[in-house]
Amino acid sequence: MRKLRGFIVAALLAVGVILSGGNNAVAQASAIPDYLTGEGITMIGDSIMSGNRSIIQAQLPNAHIDAKGSRDVCGGFEAAQRLQSAGKLSDVVIIELGTNGPLLKHEPYASGTQKLLKLLGTERQIFWVTTYCSYSQWMKMNNNYIFELAQTRPNITVIDWYALASNHPEWFKDGVHPNMEGARQFAKLLRESVAAKYSN
Repeated sequence: MRKLRGFIVAALLAVGVILSGGNNAVAQASAIPDYLTGEGITMIGDSIMSGNRSIIQAQLPNAHIDAKGSRDVCGGFEAAQRLQSAGKLSDVVIIELGTNGPLLKHEPYASGTQKLLKLLGTERQIFWVTTYCSYSQWMKMNNNYIFELAQTRPNITVIDWYALASNHPEWFKDGVHPNMEGARQFAKLLRESVAAKYSN
């Protein structure tokens, strides 16, 4: 009888451990952000992003968007600093900068880029959007640099807006700012890029 009681107690303890572990696993799983809704994602951008905020949020409704017209990479670094101080700089960051100035070779932009990269670090997952501006003198240089960054930094993924946009001039009002259809395609590309990384 004592042996039977001991067996029952041991079995109940084992079940308790299993259930406790299962609950912890469920809790841990529920703590993972739903990136496909934009949860856990911070976006930093210029007018391409700020002018189409509502369309982007239709695709990624829970993302935190900090975007401002005419923002260059130095302004992006300042925005990232503010977000970090406010506890709003997530582990996944989408950067859409490079339209309003070079990312390298020229100061203060080159220093601004390096400061931004240092602040974001190597633990965050960074998505960097290539630039499309039909009249930009630094677009090609910036886009090449974004791809170089992705080759040397495993935590950087390129979202190649240029490759898509350059084949569709009808998506633009003025060669740089998307019209309604262009904005929808831009937002769709952002979500698809996030989904490609996190849907598996």
